[in-house]
Amino acid sequence: MDKLGAAIIGCGWVAEEYVKAFQKDERSEIRALVSRNCANAERYRDRYNLKCAIETDADQALKREDVDIVVVCTPHNVHTQYVVAAAEAGKHIIIEKPPALTPQDVRKQRQAVRKNKVKTVVSFVLHWNPLLMTIDKLIEQQVFGDIFMIEVDYLHRIWMTTNLKWYGSREVSGTALPTAGIHAIDALRWFARSPVEEVFAYHARTDNPVEYPGTISLNVKFQDGKIGRSMTTFDAKMPYRFPIGIYGTEGSLRNNELFAPKLLPGQNDFARIPCILPDSGDVSHHPFQGEVSHFLDCIINDRRPFPDLEDAALTQAVCFAADLSAETGKPVRVSEFEKQM
Repeated sequence: MDKLGAAIIGCGWVAEEYVKAFQKDERSEIRALVSRNCANAERYRDRYNLKCAIETDADQALKREDVDIVVVCTPHNVHTQYVVAAAEAGKHIIIEKPPALTPQDVRKQRQAVRKNKVKTVVSFVLHWNPLLMTIDKLIEQQVFGDIFMIEVDYLHRIWMTTNLKWYGSREVSGTALPTAGIHAIDALRWFARSPVEEVFAYHARTDNPVEYPGTISLNVKFQDGKIGRSMTTFDAKMPYRFPIGIYGTEGSLRNNELFAPKLLPGQNDFARIPCILPDSGDVSHHPFQGEVSHFLDCIINDRRPFPDLEDAALTQAVCFAADLSAETGKPVRVSEFEKQM
C-alpha cells in the first residue's frame, strides 16, 4: 500500500508531536512542512531526518499530488483560511483545536469540507487518553446506570507556562474556553451522549496578564435531562489537572477512582483504575499517536472520524454560548449558535 502523505502547516510546539506520530505509523509519511519562518520547519526536518519539502507558502504544499492529509496547527485566528484552502484542494484535514474563534468561521469551514467531501478530525486529543477511553467504555456498558450529572474541568495556569503572545491575546487565541477549556467541554458532551440545550456561566475577575477573563464556570442542561458542570481556570496557582466526575444511579467515578458495585460485586469503597491520566499540559504527554492512527484508519477504511468538524462545531457552540452567558448574566440556548454555524 502506498503511504499517505502529510503536510503540516504551522511548525510550532504542537507540530513536533504530529511529526512523530506520522513518522511512527508506517502507513504515512511527512511530505511537506510549512512555516513563514523556514528555520522552524527545518529544525523538525533535521531533527527527525525527514525527506520532505520546506515551504513558506501553504499553497505550494496544497498543490502537491503526494499530499493527502493537511494538519492545520497555526495560531487559532488563521485556522479558517488554511482549512478552507485544504478542503478546496481535496485534502483530508486534521484541525488543531479550536477550529475557529467565531461562528462565521466555523460555518465557512463546514461549508468547504462538505462541498469537497473530505474527512476531518479535530484535535481533542484526550479522546485517546487511556482514562477517558476507559470512561467511554464504562458508559457504553451502562456500568453507571442512569447518569444524571457529569463534570469536567480544565485547570492550568497556562499564562505562566506558554507564549503569551499567542495564548494571552484575545485576537489570536479567543477566550479561556477556545484557548484550552474547550477540551473539557468536548469531554462533557462526549460522556453525556446528549445535545446541550442551555448554558449559564460566570467569569471570575482576577488580575492576570491575558486579555480575557482567565476563569469561567458554567452549568449545562442537556436535552435528555442530565446536568453538567465545567470550570476552566488559568488563574489558580496549582499544577495542571483535568478532573472528571460521572454520577449515576448504579455507580460513580471521580478521576481514576471508580465505585460500581454492578461491575464489582461487594465493592464498598472506590477502586483505583491503573492507567495514564490526563494530568499534564505538556503536549509531549498527549496521545497524538492515537489521533493520527485513528484518522489514517478512517481514511483507508472510509469511516467517519470522531470527533470531526461536525461534532466539534457543537462543542464550539457551547463555548460561544457560555461566553455570551458570562457577559450578559443570562442563560443562553445553545441552538442560537448552532443555527449560525
